[in-house]
Amino acid sequence: MCNMECFGDQYRGCGHYVRIYQTGITYDCGRPNCKLSASHMHKTAKNCGCNMEFSDHRRVRNLFQTKCDTCLEYEAGGSDEYGRRAGRHW
Repeated sequence: MCNMECFGDQYRGCGHYVRIYQTGITYDCGRPNCKLSASHMHKTAKNCGCNMEFSDHRRVRNLFQTKCDTCLEYEAGGSDEYGRRAGRHW
């Protein structure tokens, strides 16, 4: 799977990584079953079913020893809405 570089915050308290932005720099995996790779084997097929998504090449911008805001809010009995903050949570 090809990768796209992204920067985000890592929270050690809960283990979540919150993506802030993508740089646009991509890394080719070189696999023939990846549609994003230069080595893709189905170059002329329109619907080949190969992978079409980038995985994150994570770069940590800030490292926090606490839990992320969403986890702290959930533990405090606040909103049950998970993922309210912009970014991806893992």
